[in-house]
Amino acid sequence: MTTHQSAIEVLKNKSKHRKTEILPLANCLHLVSADDVFAPINVPSFDNAAMDGYAFRFEDFLNELNLQIINEIQAGTDALLPLKKGEAARIFTGAPIPENGDTVIPQEDVLVENGMLKFQKKVNKNANVRQKGTQTQKGTLILKKNTKITAEYIGFLATFGIAELEVFAPPKIGIITTGKELVKAGNSLENYQIYDSNSVFLTAAFEEIGLKLSFSIWVDDNKNELKNAIQENVEKVDVLIFTGGISVGDYDFLKPVLDDLDVQESFYRVKQKPGKPLFFGTLNNTEIFALPGNPSAVVMCFHVYLKPFIKEKMGIESFTKKEFGILMNEYIKKSGLTHFVKAFVENNKVEILNNQLSYQMDAYTKANAFAILTENQEYFQIGDKVEVIKFRN
Repeated sequence: MTTHQSAIEVLKNKSKHRKTEILPLANCLHLVSADDVFAPINVPSFDNAAMDGYAFRFEDFLNELNLQIINEIQAGTDALLPLKKGEAARIFTGAPIPENGDTVIPQEDVLVENGMLKFQKKVNKNANVRQKGTQTQKGTLILKKNTKITAEYIGFLATFGIAELEVFAPPKIGIITTGKELVKAGNSLENYQIYDSNSVFLTAAFEEIGLKLSFSIWVDDNKNELKNAIQENVEKVDVLIFTGGISVGDYDFLKPVLDDLDVQESFYRVKQKPGKPLFFGTLNNTEIFALPGNPSAVVMCFHVYLKPFIKEKMGIESFTKKEFGILMNEYIKKSGLTHFVKAFVENNKVEILNNQLSYQMDAYTKANAFAILTENQEYFQIGDKVEVIKFRN
């Protein structure tokens, strides 16, 4: 049996083995960049008008000349004619500044009569011109490696014509739920059955971090069926998750099946409550988590082990963050196991909630964290400092 911290260290090391892939830019939301990105062009890529008005040579304004309007330039068209002395061009926002032009005066600051432009207000040189490369020059670092991609980043990168991005690949994840007693929601229950909440919770929990499952299937408590399900599905995913069947009961077949398939065990059974039978190992290139069937343990193991492991695989630092709070109520436990108790944390104050028994899921509707109560301490007093893992704000 291993300790909680030892199990975390194993997962930290394993999570450093990351895959990358190149995806269309629009598909990179919430993913993490796998390399630095440099500007392939200047932005703006040409001098252009910042507003509707008239483009001209500033030296003509200094010489107090009235200017002849020689053409009109719309956004998305070429400027065509260079400006000569005494000439101006009608111009619209985003349109290219004509050659020799360097300044734009707003249309409301001039008077136009018989094709001639008369200045009504003063203007500074280069006014209302977005000059080439003033936002970003070609070759500038525009996206650092290990940056989480937001919608704003996607919009920003698109202005450079970037169509694809190398990111840390989100792992493909599959779930196999075991348990003869389980019934899918929407069906009626016999008096010896319970509804399956584990696969439903995990599906939703992974969607919260931007991942959709490759598959989620149920398998009966049968050794051969379980073995066949693993052999048929393990190569389809990067991470395979089991719920149930990993303890040592007469109908817990998962551990013997994993051994038969030569799964390389990294740890099995953790000195913790809930979730003591937790297993982690590897079969070929697929990493395998086996969680107890207890729904409360599944929620805890997801937030404490699975979620940070998967996020690290995606390039998001998760194992390094530690938070602490001050206990606002007393708690007594037995020594020998680290307890993860449902808690509500606000302003660094930690309230341990009622209904801590393994079958009592209602506390999760109020909890936003786990308080970690260390292995060898039995009595926790008001004012004690404890580590917490927050899973809600």
